Amino acid sequence: MAYAHLLGDNGNKATRSVVENYNFRGLIEELLADNLPSEVLWFGARLRLYDQFPEIKIKSSDAIKYQAKFVNLIQNQKITFIKVGHLRARESDSCEKCGHKIWKLAEKGVDVGLAVRMVQEADKNTEIVVISADTDLLPAF
Repeated sequence: MAYAHLLGDNGNKATRSVVENYNFRGLIEELLADNLPSEVLWFGARLRLYDQFPEIKIKSSDAIKYQAKFVNLIQNQKITFIKVGHLRARESDSCEKCGHKIWKLAEKGVDVGLAVRMVQEADKNTEIVVISADTDLLPAF
């Protein structure tokens, strides 16, 4: 399987440079191996700039830039990017040692947007394949 290696050598997540150059369509076509035309949809959050604090402004700005670059990559592979849900900023729990809180960004509602689209598209002549790291989807499947 030519496209199976998205993990680093030590089994950790791949670096962004691997993902930024990855042939996602090639992976999907290899997995399907049926040579039938496929519409590939990628679901991601609508992003906005949070500017309440410098830390979250930098993180949200970086996320917006990264998403724009990523959308270009997958659109060049004939994959449609669908913006659903949103990116939410929230503070983490306080560090037990120093009390510092960091800001985190989390996608919210993307799984629901995906589920709604699947229901809209579903019929006896449609094959739907979902590739996701979102474990919230497991009970539904």
